[in-house]
Amino acid sequence: MRVLLPIIWHPLTHCIERAFKDLGHEVRVVDWRKYYKEKRRGDVEVVCIKAAQEFKPDLCFAQFQTHGVISRKFPQVLTDLGCFSIQWSGDVRHPLPDHYVELAPYFDVTSFSNGTDVELIRAKGYRSEFLQIGIDATVYNTEGAGERSGVVFLGSNYGLYKFAESASRRAMVQAMAEAFPDQFTVYGTAWEGVVPPKNCGGYAPEGTDADILRRSLVAVGYDHFHRPGFASDRLLRATACGCAVVNQHYEGIEAEHPYVGAAHSIEDMVRMVGYALSNPEQSRVVGEQAAQWTKDHHQWTERVKQITAWMR
Repeated sequence: MRVLLPIIWHPLTHCIERAFKDLGHEVRVVDWRKYYKEKRRGDVEVVCIKAAQEFKPDLCFAQFQTHGVISRKFPQVLTDLGCFSIQWSGDVRHPLPDHYVELAPYFDVTSFSNGTDVELIRAKGYRSEFLQIGIDATVYNTEGAGERSGVVFLGSNYGLYKFAESASRRAMVQAMAEAFPDQFTVYGTAWEGVVPPKNCGGYAPEGTDADILRRSLVAVGYDHFHRPGFASDRLLRATACGCAVVNQHYEGIEAEHPYVGAAHSIEDMVRMVGYALSNPEQSRVVGEQAAQWTKDHHQWTERVKQITAWMR
């Protein structure tokens, strides 16, 4: 099957292309964002249409997370070619950007990594499906992991009001620093002044964070939005690297991550982290189980199987 991928391209998203290829599909990638960055916004749809007409795909899996870069012309071309078309977002914004609703009638499936947006599109009468984000196991794995210690959180501070859970996420980081002053480190920007300097590890770019996670006994996860099915891929990175993970509870976490501790409050999270740090051998075993589960269930090959099943 020929698969067209107009996606937001960076070094870690090549795993989407690789997953399709590993399952025997022919793939063409359109890195549309480079035209957008070069202030050639008007060229994005032209390039995508040209690629579709030349490649004649059977499936298009598109990631347009920017309003106004395409119109209904692009999915209409896909329909005319007999191509099954999907627009997907692995991110959350509130309110939902208009282009997802405006283009939903023209794509076969509009897909999100959270249940709230799926139900919003369905309520308008269009097909929408849940698709969780995937992990690149070639980067995030337990290879080379040695002694583990401490608890980490990876994520930047965007202030108190930028996102729905920004204030509570900041409160969680402060609670961790207070409860575990000699064992907790937060990696990300703008935490200086929020927690003591000794608890600030600085910015850790994607990919380099794998080494941090492989050294850590426990990782905590807390997202800017609290929605059914939604968790940042930081959760997948931490489990894939073998941490014992305590994550903010969301609807569906028990099925997706049976080896992750799901906390219903900040106090609950502090208690669970304390137990994990006090029982390092048990935490290592749980981390190994979580890593194997993530490898088996959360790589992009599993997402590709789900995507292609929608076509049937």
